[in-house]
Amino acid sequence: MTKLGIIGAPSDWLISCHVDKEKCKNIFSIDLVEVTTDELIENVHKHFNDKCPENLIKASFKQSELDLAYQIYLGLNDIVEKYELKGFTIRCFDLLTTIHSTSCLALALFNDRGIIGTCEGDVPALISMYLMRAICDKPSFQANPSQIDVNNSTMIIAHCTLPLSMTTSYTLTTHFESGIGIGIKGELKEEDCAIFRIGPDLDKYVLLRGHILRNLNKNNLCRTQIEIKVNDDINYFLTSPLGNHHLVVYGKDFDKLTTFLSKKGLKRVN
Repeated sequence: MTKLGIIGAPSDWLISCHVDKEKCKNIFSIDLVEVTTDELIENVHKHFNDKCPENLIKASFKQSELDLAYQIYLGLNDIVEKYELKGFTIRCFDLLTTIHSTSCLALALFNDRGIIGTCEGDVPALISMYLMRAICDKPSFQANPSQIDVNNSTMIIAHCTLPLSMTTSYTLTTHFESGIGIGIKGELKEEDCAIFRIGPDLDKYVLLRGHILRNLNKNNLCRTQIEIKVNDDINYFLTSPLGNHHLVVYGKDFDKLTTFLSKKGLKRVN
């Protein structure tokens, strides 16, 4: 039985982010383990004197902020080891007021280790990212659709963290919404991609084909921003989205994933 952690409750503003635990066990053999934010904060405080290794990050930033982000990573790692987790989602905005930093860098590091880390307590996104990695061996960029152009079938999608292995280059900056901590501005490859998410009832999923057109640098969006040409029906995002966050994944062959989900009884949203 695979164990995935839910650290804190899902963020209050998310839609379609709760999952029936027993249903998740029965369908995917995934045990969803709840962990309190208080336990994470206690773990982070234990690492107060730890410093971020010099060669860990290939980008410069204020050392005190790097150290704090690394302490959050170590606190999360304590939880991963204690509960034997293959991944987790975290109510990350609580760290802004308690630790005065963000988990953006920590999530990037975990995803590059192959341990799934997702934002804002979004459990369907966590399950989606785990299955994408387990079945297709592909990392994912969890992000929010920010702008939809129906006429041109393009969209802008953005977030403040992603696996560093998906980038051609990256810089460190602040977290967009709060202006504190560390956010990641990554440059992604301009190539074929898919947009993927499983619904909260674990009975349907969306997989849209597309192509990454360009990286953007808008000052009113989360730090990593891309424009995608969507080859399938982009109206999905305006009429029947399965949630806030969606995953962007490089590639165009996902037959193994769709076959697996079909065998598990999930229907593909057209």
